[in-house]
Amino acid sequence: MYNTIKLLRFPFSFFLLPVSLFSFYYINPELNKNLLLVIIIWHVLVFPSSNGYNSYNDNDDGPIGGLEKPPKPTKLLLHLTKWMDLIAVLLSMFVNSKFSIFVLVYILFSRLYSYRKIRLKQYPIIGFFVVFIFQGIWIFFANILALSSYSLIENQSVFLSAIASSFFIATVYPITQIYQHSADKADGVKTLSMLLGKKGTFLFSGLMFVSANTFVFLSFNNLHQINNFWLYNVIMFPVSCFFIWWAISSYKNEKYVNFKNTMIMLVLSATLSNIYFTLLLITK
Repeated sequence: MYNTIKLLRFPFSFFLLPVSLFSFYYINPELNKNLLLVIIIWHVLVFPSSNGYNSYNDNDDGPIGGLEKPPKPTKLLLHLTKWMDLIAVLLSMFVNSKFSIFVLVYILFSRLYSYRKIRLKQYPIIGFFVVFIFQGIWIFFANILALSSYSLIENQSVFLSAIASSFFIATVYPITQIYQHSADKADGVKTLSMLLGKKGTFLFSGLMFVSANTFVFLSFNNLHQINNFWLYNVIMFPVSCFFIWWAISSYKNEKYVNFKNTMIMLVLSATLSNIYFTLLLITK
């Protein structure tokens, strides 16, 4: 049972928390039942279940996001993910019907991403866009429909911020694949990082970060809150420094392209992003 819980990779939900926090900045939700349900549904049920289902189908031998030495999955993991998905959908109905549809569609695409007979992740471009859309803008809009109203989506700054959230995901997505080329090739999967190459992966991630930064600038510029943009860059400065060091070091020697540096990048980026959006929330 302990190994099954490990494969749900609950800490990985922390990496996806910035998208929800960014949406909460505009929603300004009250601390009530619906807010707690939204957080539990995404970060305690849906994301871990998706991780577990992916691990069950991949049956990894080497490091995966959050686990350097993953245990072997069993049928218990598969059954547990099904129950977690069912509970998530049922709970989402207590929020509202629109939110439950967003949750259900997210679960469907996360399964298509991993399911062996379809396996969208084996296609580098399709796999990228599934993650780009559903872990970014989809979550952002789902939270708005759960805790606010559709009219908020029509706000230009909100829409730009939702796009920025997808580019946050796009920045780290290929980086999580960069050390797994051999394992993915053996599994019959061609990831975006494999398509780009290791040097191309760093260049692509850098471009995605610049794109995210641009949309953050446009969002806050429209709100006449440009100081929030500069605060974002100040807080994320250590991430930029580490990324540049890692890229340059990897260009010189591929030994730096490893699980350890990938996890440093992910943890540092997620931690500082969460700090930033938490500061925005408490100082609004």
